[in-house]
Amino acid sequence: MRYLLVSDIHSNFEALEATLDIADRLEDSQIMCLGDVVGYGADPVACIESIGDRANLILAGNHDLAVAGVIPYDDFNPIARQSIDWTREQLADEDKELLASLPLQYVDGDYCFTHASPIDPMKFHYVRTMDDVADIFNRIGQRFCFVGHTHLPVVVSMNERTGRMDVVRENKINLDDQCRYFINVGSIGQPRDSNPDACVVILDEDESTLEFLRVPYDISSSQQKILSQGLPSFLAERLVLAR
Repeated sequence: MRYLLVSDIHSNFEALEATLDIADRLEDSQIMCLGDVVGYGADPVACIESIGDRANLILAGNHDLAVAGVIPYDDFNPIARQSIDWTREQLADEDKELLASLPLQYVDGDYCFTHASPIDPMKFHYVRTMDDVADIFNRIGQRFCFVGHTHLPVVVSMNERTGRMDVVRENKINLDDQCRYFINVGSIGQPRDSNPDACVVILDEDESTLEFLRVPYDISSSQQKILSQGLPSFLAERLVLAR
């Protein structure tokens, strides 16, 4: 079995389309979406429909629930609040109901899938430090924890025998049976690691490998849509800056 893990699409249909092209070339793969289908970008309806048709799992992100009216968004920054208000106007009631119904977390055997920290997932805590990761390893039992939310791809391994934790630098790794793994899968629609290409993760159970892929897409089209809808120009600029 292969898992294609995606997160933080943020209404960027061009990035999503390019990513789904990768999925079409992977046999026996399941698409797992870790949340924030909407927000920031200009194609919320198309992204909801496209990922809804293809994904085996879609989790709720904080932007999804804010757009659906499930959580307040007073503590979002002004640009995020503006994009949420605009997105709400684009969606039909059934789209908002779909977003509101998405689960916060999914656990299956060795795997924990969630948008932000799996600890109290409704609070959408960011996982930014090694102490944050250590706390997760101490409080969940799964071997793998997959998250999004920060838009920053990273893998942290923990040796179960020694307790040693390491940030894994390689784009493709062979999984060690003696290790547990925390994986932030990055962002499709708004990367923030200085690489503007969409970021996805492929977990291959048969090969026991984990690989980060960067997928180029038509950024200029995404930018033009954002600007044409009157959304903040920073949201268009950020796609190139990837920060």
